[in-house]
Amino acid sequence: MSDSELLQVLLQRIAALEAREQSLTAASNAYQAIITTILGNLDKSTRDKVITMIDQAHEIAYVRAAHRCDEPQKRKIKQADDIAQRMFMVAQGKTLQSR
Repeated sequence: MSDSELLQVLLQRIAALEAREQSLTAASNAYQAIITTILGNLDKSTRDKVITMIDQAHEIAYVRAAHRCDEPQKRKIKQADDIAQRMFMVAQGKTLQSR
């Protein structure tokens, strides 16, 4: 393959990756909206129990990753936890500044 052809293949792959990223972002935003809405419509007691269970699951996963010295997994769990905390605050009617 010539350099021009290789460049075209590379550009096509980049475009495919960018499209995939946009698709994943849209799906993630949709799931966040759905989960936030569901949590927001639960009674306070049930919502608090669900939030507590999710917090505990994140903590268990983080500790396991730490014990395995799995830094990439720890980062993923931390990022997921940050997103979950924002969703919980919205579902509870809190502003992000009050966190």
